[in-house]
Amino acid sequence: MTDERRAEPARSARRSSFGALTTLLNVAGTVLIIVMALAVNADVIGRDLFHRPIAGVTEFIGLSIVAVVFLQMANTLRENRHVSNDLIMAWVAWRRPRLARFVYGLFHVIGALLMAVIVWHVVPMVQENYEGNYYKGTGGVVEIPVWPFLAVVVVGGAAAAVQYLLLAWQELRRISEPR
Repeated sequence: MTDERRAEPARSARRSSFGALTTLLNVAGTVLIIVMALAVNADVIGRDLFHRPIAGVTEFIGLSIVAVVFLQMANTLRENRHVSNDLIMAWVAWRRPRLARFVYGLFHVIGALLMAVIVWHVVPMVQENYEGNYYKGTGGVVEIPVWPFLAVVVVGGAAAAVQYLLLAWQELRRISEPR
């Protein structure tokens, strides 16, 4: 069972509304990366040319890195483009394809559970940060609200959990196939 074979169901399901959602989240993550690059470059130029850094860039970058990861996670899973070392599983898939499908399905179920735990724990943090008006930065200089970044973790984590479940279903329903 090659990676291309495992990616076939994802390719055929790209036109779904959930696939469109993961693509939209991925695009938002890419735009955020561009904004981060512009902010860092503007800060560096401000420091070098004018001896004045841009206030809040460090805090913004720190919050944005986590947001980018969660914005792009579901689509990365969907497109089977995550970094993995499948040396042992490739051998198992070659020798025992049904066992490999079961193990991959189990991996995906565990991934869904981990994403669900993250979402479960972050939802109250979103509410607390929103109601408490928590921010990163220096009061009166730059105040970046934290709750939107935490909300991105919830949305991205939920999308990743659903994607993991879809992948688990794809693997587990194929256990009866001979190869």
